Amino acid sequence: MVGVHHTLIQLLILKLLSTGVFGESSSTYTYNILGDDVNMPCKNLVYPVHCSSVEWIFDKTGLLNAIQEVSEGKVRVDSNRAERLTVKPDCSLTVHNVISEDVGRYTCRDGNIDSLTILSLLTISSSTPESDLKPDYPLTLRCTLYTLLGPGMCRYEELDKISLGWVDQTGADLHEVFRYHFTVHSTCDITLKVTLQREDINRRWTCQLTDKGEVKTSIDFHSTLSDVDKWVVIGVVVFVAVFVVITSLVIFRKRTRIQMPVNTGHMMLANNSDGKQADITYSVVNITAGSRVMNRDPKTEYATIRTRS
Repeated sequence: MVGVHHTLIQLLILKLLSTGVFGESSSTYTYNILGDDVNMPCKNLVYPVHCSSVEWIFDKTGLLNAIQEVSEGKVRVDSNRAERLTVKPDCSLTVHNVISEDVGRYTCRDGNIDSLTILSLLTISSSTPESDLKPDYPLTLRCTLYTLLGPGMCRYEELDKISLGWVDQTGADLHEVFRYHFTVHSTCDITLKVTLQREDINRRWTCQLTDKGEVKTSIDFHSTLSDVDKWVVIGVVVFVAVFVVITSLVIFRKRTRIQMPVNTGHMMLANNSDGKQADITYSVVNITAGSRVMNRDPKTEYATIRTRS
């Protein structure tokens, strides 16, 4: 019960801050994903020509735990995020390579005028091990908005205007497809469940955050079905190996059948059918056992003499 009261108090304080009770003249809401470079404006400057009177203050749970990140227009050297913070000529503050610890409230103060930016982070996670990303296995994806209240906890002023939803790589709404199942934990926390199919190889699943119907940011998850890819690669490798072996055997057989040593140029005397002698030219062909003469010449007489070694 104490936790519920604490959350309600936080919501009340944030509502008062966003409506300007504590001096803020304006509020900006920014929704981002991990690794973004986020620029936050400093509005209603007293001296817009330079930023020497500007300071930036960061807090997560209230002004009592606020941290001064920028003083007199310059990033404080003792800031834990000094390397990732930049003050631009218009006095706006850029947070580079944003991470979950950057979620919170950023107040630009110039004299008595404050401008507030509230930074939230959209994340996506899979409870399905990568080794199980294969056809006929379930995939579970959870899309969560991290706010300064915590993961999946929407601020009071966001409850009626923002929403999370899933779309495919063509932008089609997955909520209208029968094979997908959704669990809405809160306005800022939604889970997608689906049984994978072969056409889901390298598919992109996208969680979108919309603010009053306008897409503010989105985050993707790519399903690479490793098991299918592995067997495709193995099949290609086996096919190539078999092809190379068969081709090598064919070439080897052709070479062994046509390479026979031939000694030409021998002469001898022999009697013709009329009893006269004539010169006969002949060749000695050495044929190994098991081989045979290919492409016999019809005008040539062949004789076989078997020798014993």
